[in-house]
Amino acid sequence: MSQSQRIVVFDLDVTLTRYDTFLPFVIGYLRYQRKRRSLSLWRLATLLKFWRWGNRTWVKTQVLRAFIGGQPRERVEAWADRFVEELLEDAMRDQGLDQLRRHQQEGARVVLASASFDIYVARLAKRLDIEEVLATRAAWNARGRLVGMDGENCRDDEKLRRVKAMDDMPADGRGVTAYSDSHADLPLLSWAENGVAVCPSKRLFHQVGGLGLEVARW
Repeated sequence: MSQSQRIVVFDLDVTLTRYDTFLPFVIGYLRYQRKRRSLSLWRLATLLKFWRWGNRTWVKTQVLRAFIGGQPRERVEAWADRFVEELLEDAMRDQGLDQLRRHQQEGARVVLASASFDIYVARLAKRLDIEEVLATRAAWNARGRLVGMDGENCRDDEKLRRVKAMDDMPADGRGVTAYSDSHADLPLLSWAENGVAVCPSKRLFHQVGGLGLEVARW
């Protein structure tokens, strides 16, 4: 990496998109398959009771299994292709995409780092001409059926750990700009030389001043 080359890390949900994409992806799979709607929505309501107070990694895994568990990889990937088209059509923040394009045109090394699943995050990154992607990984069994989450949820300290483990990534964050809306990404935003809170959540907004973070309203 050139010493003058900047590194830019973008979060996805509510940073480049206008809303969190995980639940629309799993619920949308029901619409795509046209089945299991009433049963799965009842299970979702039960699981989401634990979202605020429980272990989000556990809840996220259970939601994925409830909606798409046991489904064949080719069917899930077909939906992921369609879902990405829907995101590009009506979910992206225009100003966020403009900022992404500016960094790309300036020759920055751009990384997309998301807690959402690689099933569709990698596809979206390809459409956005982002070559380096970090995301929560889906687990598949030997028969190519979805069984849950592979490894840790790519958020909080785990997201920062993965970013720092990338080739030619400065240990001290020098030369790195990071964008995120979420309090969960405080480790990443604090580590980066230039942390940018994008349309920050209330929890993140309260931390902005003390940490010297820039705020962007897209």
